Amino acid sequence: MKRGICHVSQIPLRGAPRSSAEMVSQLLFGETYTILEKEDDWFLIKMDFDGYEGWLSDSSICEYSERSTNVQTQLFSSQINDIRVGEIITSMGSEISIEGVETKLFIGKLALQFLGSPYLWGGRHFSGIDCSGFVQVLYKCLKVRLPRDASQQQKIGKPIAFENLYEGDLVFFHKNERIGHVGIALGSGKIVHSHGMVRVDNLTKEGIFNSDTGVQSHFFHSAKRLR
Repeated sequence: MKRGICHVSQIPLRGAPRSSAEMVSQLLFGETYTILEKEDDWFLIKMDFDGYEGWLSDSSICEYSERSTNVQTQLFSSQINDIRVGEIITSMGSEISIEGVETKLFIGKLALQFLGSPYLWGGRHFSGIDCSGFVQVLYKCLKVRLPRDASQQQKIGKPIAFENLYEGDLVFFHKNERIGHVGIALGSGKIVHSHGMVRVDNLTKEGIFNSDTGVQSHFFHSAKRLR
């Protein structure tokens, strides 16, 4: 099977082979994929990072070739040069070929880099990101591989009682017992999550309460520890 690579800042992954279809996820610069099948000018692909499947248009396809240097996860947005597209801006979670230097990272500080980024269903980029994409990209920077959706992420890690939450723990929320939202505990009764935009709100055993209005927006389901 042929393989490809995301050669621009981000590429939308569609749920069906048409431009009007729902965006189910995004590929970030440097992420690779396998082409599964072709339908007209669209390709069904499977991402190497999380196994997520979706459709890319013909114009988005770029053939993958092995890179000679180590692949590192780009932590913060930066301007880089790529011979295929010229100068672009990458985002946290992008993959670039460099000789990397190990950096000690703290998940809470890393998460706050996204504050104010708008919510976008299927997004994984600072220009627009959803709740599970936010969590996935952050932990990718810590070399922890998570699946794409909140319901899948909830199956990973060690169960943690609410009273024992620590910074970096994943906190899940439900509607009628169906997992529909995830955020990252910051400690001291705070959570960072993507809801309208990436923001910090108040967290109790009942759920999330908007820090501006005091209105409850989500209902607590469970918590997991990854490290």
